[in-house]
Amino acid sequence: MARELPPPGSGPAADPIIQQVLDQASTPDLPPADERRLLELGRTAWTAETAGYTQVRIQAATARRDTTAADGGERTQEQAVVRLVWAGADPAGTFLDGRTATLHYTQNGQGSWNRT
Repeated sequence: MARELPPPGSGPAADPIIQQVLDQASTPDLPPADERRLLELGRTAWTAETAGYTQVRIQAATARRDTTAADGGERTQEQAVVRLVWAGADPAGTFLDGRTATLHYTQNGQGSWNRT
């Protein structure tokens, strides 16, 4: 049974519920080491991306194969998508939680991941 999302403004106590809902939205399909690495890369990239914001926190994150990436033929590289739910105050001071972000990665020949 899917859980209901907590109301906006519920604070950090709601983050585990948001993570659980995000986890239920898709089945893990990457090797655990790749999933952990992609989550780390995604969190780091998004923290840098939101440098102009304050009170930033990642509420939840998943890393999955990118099944929407079409290259017109057989895939030669593994592609992945990191989905984040985050909270923060924009440069004008407006704080919102439940913001979403999507980051795409491609695995290079040496097994590391590059943001695309």
